[in-house]
Amino acid sequence: MQNKTKNILVTVLFSLFIAFFTVMSIYSGFLNPQKTSEAERRPLAQFPSDLSWEAIKDKTAIDGFEDFVVDQFPFREFFRSIKARFQMNVLGLKENNGLAVEDGYIVKVESTFNDKFVSDSIDILSHIYDQYFKNGKGNAFVSIIPDKNYYFSKDYGYASPDYGKLVADVRAALAGTQYIDLFDSLELEDYYKTDTHWNQPEILGALEKLAIGLGVSDYLSGEYETVTIDGDFHGVYHGQSALNPKPDKISYLTNASIAGTKLYNYGQKLEEVPMYNLDLFDGEDGYNVFLSGAAGNPVMRIVNNKCQNKSTLIVFRDSFGSSILPLLSEAYQTIYVIDIRSIDYNIIPGWNGLYEVIPKRVFEEADVLFLYSTLIFNSNSFKPLAK
Repeated sequence: MQNKTKNILVTVLFSLFIAFFTVMSIYSGFLNPQKTSEAERRPLAQFPSDLSWEAIKDKTAIDGFEDFVVDQFPFREFFRSIKARFQMNVLGLKENNGLAVEDGYIVKVESTFNDKFVSDSIDILSHIYDQYFKNGKGNAFVSIIPDKNYYFSKDYGYASPDYGKLVADVRAALAGTQYIDLFDSLELEDYYKTDTHWNQPEILGALEKLAIGLGVSDYLSGEYETVTIDGDFHGVYHGQSALNPKPDKISYLTNASIAGTKLYNYGQKLEEVPMYNLDLFDGEDGYNVFLSGAAGNPVMRIVNNKCQNKSTLIVFRDSFGSSILPLLSEAYQTIYVIDIRSIDYNIIPGWNGLYEVIPKRVFEEADVLFLYSTLIFNSNSFKPLAK
């Protein structure tokens, strides 16, 4: 009788458990599906919109449904955390979902570059250089920012891509530019532990190397006040790792020159914005404090009227540039900042209105710097060239 009661109790509890998860799955997947994952900073799969026989036959509907079930699973973040901790703390695995952790540093480990992504990215930069700057009066420069994996793999023995080949390919494609090497001016400790980006107060060596290469080092004061923002910075890997690691802090450097420099954003209208926008710290990405969340702002202009160097620099950059350009602003009267991840550069002539905000003579006379991280070369972040 006792065993029978126990069996009934187990059966009832198991049935309730299944019923509970069935109800929660229906609710989370169909009644209240989540559009994005704040922790992972990515869109979540939705129920397939195409359930036609053709979509079922070619497995697109089935694959879409599998992605939907995984992404919309109830209490997903809780189970992600359990899985990650079990794999790394119990099984002793070094990686979880491609992320490795050593001494608090979280890195997405890459052993190879995507050849097509790299080739396409280089072709686009080469096209821009050839089209607009090859025959200009100014000097042209290119500098590659190594991602955190470069130093992580060297320090802890992980596999890494062939960074030397990437540099060689870029230099060959932009043979008319002067290359500024930043690889030996950085180390792992110069990057945030939970994020991809470098930590601004730690990159003064890279700044000096860049300024020397550009020929403007004499205009940098080298004296800064360090301001630490009150609050925790959860980098992109903080949520993706599902390990709830200790967060970083964001500090920025300033002085009288930087504080007096103006930053303008060319959006729907010309707008002056803060160099360090503290209002953006508590948003989706705390790193957006630099250059007022420059990601998504295709064209910006930095103006330092008190600079003794009256030259103009055009910088094509990714988000790494957002934290080094405020420091470089001491060395130029005007810096135009262009993000070709969010602007259509295929329309010729006119560059989709770029000549309206940047006079054509500036393209012909100014120096130009292509400043990109290896992460961008190994991605399809740029829009493809027009055929």
